[in-house]
Amino acid sequence: MRFMAELKRRNVIRMAGLYLVGAWLITQVAATVLPLFGAPQWMARSVVVILAIGFPPALVFAWVFEITPDGLKRDAEVPAEASIAPQTARRMERMILLLFAVALAFFAFDKFVLAPKREAASVATALQGAKVAAAITDKSIAVLPFVDMSQGRDQEWFGDGLAEEILNALAMTPDLQVSARTSSFRYKGSKLAVPQIARELGVAHVLEGSIRSTPQRIRVTAQLIRAADGFHLWSQTYDRDPADVIAIQEDLARSIATAMETSMDPKALADMAAVGTRSVEAYQAYIRGLALEQAAGYERDNLNQAYQQFEKARTLDPGFAAAHAAAARFWQEQKTLTSVKEVGTGLPFDTVAKNYRGRIDQAIRLAATPAARTKAAASAAAFADEWRKAIRLYREYLASHPGDLAAINDLLALYIQVSDRPAFDALKQSLWPLARKRPDVAEWFVRSSFRDAGRDADEALELMRTWPDLYALHYQSHRELLWAGRVQVAAEVLAGMRRTAPKDNNGTLEVAIARQVCAEGRRAEVERMLQDTDPDSIQYWHLLELLGEQQAATAFLQRLEQKGSSLVGFLHYPQFDPRPYPSLMRLLAREQVDRPPPVTLPFACPPAAEGAG
Repeated sequence: MRFMAELKRRNVIRMAGLYLVGAWLITQVAATVLPLFGAPQWMARSVVVILAIGFPPALVFAWVFEITPDGLKRDAEVPAEASIAPQTARRMERMILLLFAVALAFFAFDKFVLAPKREAASVATALQGAKVAAAITDKSIAVLPFVDMSQGRDQEWFGDGLAEEILNALAMTPDLQVSARTSSFRYKGSKLAVPQIARELGVAHVLEGSIRSTPQRIRVTAQLIRAADGFHLWSQTYDRDPADVIAIQEDLARSIATAMETSMDPKALADMAAVGTRSVEAYQAYIRGLALEQAAGYERDNLNQAYQQFEKARTLDPGFAAAHAAAARFWQEQKTLTSVKEVGTGLPFDTVAKNYRGRIDQAIRLAATPAARTKAAASAAAFADEWRKAIRLYREYLASHPGDLAAINDLLALYIQVSDRPAFDALKQSLWPLARKRPDVAEWFVRSSFRDAGRDADEALELMRTWPDLYALHYQSHRELLWAGRVQVAAEVLAGMRRTAPKDNNGTLEVAIARQVCAEGRRAEVERMLQDTDPDSIQYWHLLELLGEQQAATAFLQRLEQKGSSLVGFLHYPQFDPRPYPSLMRLLAREQVDRPPPVTLPFACPPAAEGAG
C-alpha cells in the first residue's frame, strides 16, 4: 500500500497514462501519414518500437525526478513543504484529458473520413487491376467471334451469330463449362495469343474461326485449341453453298462436343446441335437478331431491331420454335416496367400480353425437345403470374439443363416474388463460383444482392475488380454499396459509371446519380432532377421514393395499375409496399405469398426543411 501511495505521490501512474495515450496517438498518426509519403513499412514499425523502448525510462524518470519552480531536481532533494507534486498532478490530468479528446477526435476523423477515402482509393485502383484467378477445369471452353474475312467485310453479324449459336448449343451440354458470350466476345479483334485469352477467361480450350462469304460460296474455318500447349484438338474447313450454313453450324457443335469427350450420347448431341429450321433465310435472320440482342445492353434501338429480325425469322419459317421463343422474350420484357430492356412501346398491357402469348404458344407447340417445351411453358407460367407453377417447371427443366443461366436468373426472380428466401439464398450462392468467371452471372449475382440490404457489398467489390469495364455490374454494385452504407466507395464506383455508361442507358445513370446525391444529403439537387424528369417514366417513381414523397410515388403506381399495367417487377425492391395496390394484393393472396414488411431506404434524401417550398 505504501508503494502504491508513493507511486501516486511521485505521479508515476499519471506519467504512465500520459505516455500511453500520447504513444497511441503518435502511432495512429504515423500509420496514417507515413504511407502518404511513400514511406517503407519499417518506418511505422520503428515508431512503435521506439515508443515501447521509451516507456520504462519515462516511468523511472517520473519516480526519480520532480519538477520544481527552480527546475528539475531529484525527488529526494525536495523538502515535502516545497513540493509542487499535487499541482503537477492536476496539470498532468488535464493533459491526459486533452490527449484523450484529441485521440477520440482523430479516431472519429480516421473512421468516418480517412478510412472511406482509403477504401474508395483501393476500389478505384482495383477497378484497373487484373482479374481474379480461378481454377480451370479441363472440360471448359470459350467460343471467340468468328472473324469476317469476306471481301466487303460486311458479314461480321454472321460471324457473331454463328459463334453465338455454337456457344448456346454447347451450353446445353451438362458436363461442359462454356464461357459466356459477354466474356469471350470482349476479345473480338484481339491480338492476344490464345493461351493468354484462355487464362484470362478461365477455360482450358478455345474455339476460334473465320468466315468468308459470297453470294455463291461460304467458307467456314474452325479450330479447337488446347490452351495448355496450343495443340489443335480438332479443325475443319467447310467450303460449301450458302444453303448449307445450317448443316455447318450443327456439325460444328457436334464435332466440338465430341472432341471435348463429353458424356452426351450421339442422339443427345444431335438434339443439342439442332437449329430448328431448314430455312437459310430464317436462320440468318435469327442469328442476326441474336447478335443484335446480345450486343444491345441498354440500347433500345438494338433491342427493337433484334425483335424485327426474330419476327422475320418466324415469318419465313412458321415452324421455327426458337424464333417464336426469342420474339416472345421481347414481349416478356415489355411486361416488366422495371426491366432495362423495356423499350417503351406505349402499348396497353392487354396488347403486350396478347403479343407474348401468340408467340410463346407457338414456341411450346413446336418445341423440338421435351426440355425446350418445359422451358417455354415455365416462361409462359411466369408471365401469367402463376409463380408456383413456373418454379416447378423451371426446376424440372434445370434438372436436365443445369447450365442454362438465363433460366436460373428467371428462377431467382420467382423466388423473390414468392418470398422464398431459403431457396433464393441457396440458388444465389451456387452462382458465386461462376460469378467470378462470367460477367453475366456476376451482374445477376449483384442484381439480386440488393434485396439483402447490403449483405454482399464485399462480393460486389470483388466482382468489380474482376470485371472492371462492365457498366451493368457497376450499376448494380453501386446500389448494393449504398444499401450497405458505404457512400464514399459508391461515389468512386459512380465516377467510373459516368465514364463507361452507354449513350442510351435507359435512365439508369440518372437514377444512380440521384441515389448518390441523396446518400450525401443533397436533397435540393434531386428535387431539381425531379422537375426535369418525364413524369410518366419509371425514373420519376425512383426519384419520388428517394425524396420520401410516398403519397406521390403510390399515386404514380396506382395510375399504372388502373391502366392494367403489371406491378410485379416492383416486388423486387425491398422498400416496396404492395398494400396500396389491390390487383397485386390479390395476386399475392392467390399465390399464398407471405411478404415481409418493407425495408426503410437507407440512402433516401434527408427530409425537406420545415417551411421549405
